[in-house]
Amino acid sequence: MKILLKTIFILLALNLSLQAIEEGKIQEVMKTQIDSILLVMQNKELDKKTTANKVFSLLDSIFDYKTMSKISLGRNWKKLSLEQKDAFAKSFEKKLKFSYMDKLDLYTDEKVLIKELRKKKKNRIQLYTDLLGKDASFEIIYKFHKNKKNDWLIYDVKIIGVSIIQTYRKQFSAYLKNNSLEALINSL
Repeated sequence: MKILLKTIFILLALNLSLQAIEEGKIQEVMKTQIDSILLVMQNKELDKKTTANKVFSLLDSIFDYKTMSKISLGRNWKKLSLEQKDAFAKSFEKKLKFSYMDKLDLYTDEKVLIKELRKKKKNRIQLYTDLLGKDASFEIIYKFHKNKKNDWLIYDVKIIGVSIIQTYRKQFSAYLKNNSLEALINSL
């Protein structure tokens, strides 16, 4: 369980961004980002908030929060006004960042190995990596999509076969059976 929490922590560290990547540079950019994050994480002189802010400043460039928000809400996304979509996307991003900050203490010098890039469709690519701990390793798959500007952004991450966005989608769907979309936005 501790390794799973650490995996989630590393995932969330990478799950904080909004700058596009060219297809041919996905592996290079991700390796640089991961290495930079790990250097910040290894600096024991930084307090939790400073560490989080440094990691956020490194990573607010490669994740597509709007698409993540849209997928996590499924068909309910269409029911939202433009203002509600914006509010939900911002709240969802804050939730991800809060979850990351909450797990900062779990880091204990894990390494990340970038394995391979697989193009699944003309507008979908997956980057396969392993989180290497002292006792075990776990696969992490970063899912990229090509946006309208032909740049690649992360829209989902799978840890040990479990999609972060599909997990949120199930949670949100269950919540919305008894609550309103506005209540969901406020609960984030």
